[in-house]
Amino acid sequence: MRIAIAGGTGQVGAPVVERLRARGDDVVVLSRATGVDLTTGAGLSEALAGVEVVVDVSSTAARDTKGCVDFFRAVATNLQAAGAEAGVRRIVTLSIVGIVGLDGGGAFAHYAGKLAQEAATEAGAVPTVILRATQFHGFPAQMIEWMAKGPFLPVPRQPVQTVDLDAVVGHLVRLVDAEVGNDGHVRVDLAGPERQLLADLVRATARVQGRRLFVVPVWLPGTTARRIREGALQAPPGAIVDGRRFAEVVTAPGR
Repeated sequence: MRIAIAGGTGQVGAPVVERLRARGDDVVVLSRATGVDLTTGAGLSEALAGVEVVVDVSSTAARDTKGCVDFFRAVATNLQAAGAEAGVRRIVTLSIVGIVGLDGGGAFAHYAGKLAQEAATEAGAVPTVILRATQFHGFPAQMIEWMAKGPFLPVPRQPVQTVDLDAVVGHLVRLVDAEVGNDGHVRVDLAGPERQLLADLVRATARVQGRRLFVVPVWLPGTTARRIREGALQAPPGAIVDGRRFAEVVTAPGR
């Protein structure tokens, strides 16, 4: 099968490309390096020639709401338009568990972008499969990299149910072959096996890194922060629970 990967050089995309090629698929990576600009659509029609399925795991470094929304909406809209023209049969998109109903403002700009991506993806003519996954086991390490100032790190008070990246990759590959219902849409939720507190995972990650960090749990204001504290980003009813535990991936000796 000929499959195109938007974001095929990133944290999720690169192992998806590797897994698909290992099973014998013909994989096209959609990136500027291969002559494709996902935000403008330049080069996209040519790249999708003969493609049957598109996997969208694109991402952006933008931190503001407008930047996130503009990026994800543009990429999803362009993939749908060029995909329909090329005869693509299915678009598989990676999103986030629990973001429906969150306002996406301030610290949650990325959620607003992913909601815009979902809406633009499902508005197109090509049938869609959306995999909503919880935060990855590596998310606490990203928080440390982004936010640690000296020995102190403020961490939102929130329960999480982080998931193994390898499990996410496996389900994306599985969903390439998924059957799409009569409405043209499939949505799947995926979470890891443990409900924990984000602050505890940050502390565990810092220990593995050999960093002495004083993790300070903080309450963020607003409805979105409250809903997250109530468990919005954990597995909803009916979610697939899969993958290795956090300690097996992040804190295991010799990882």
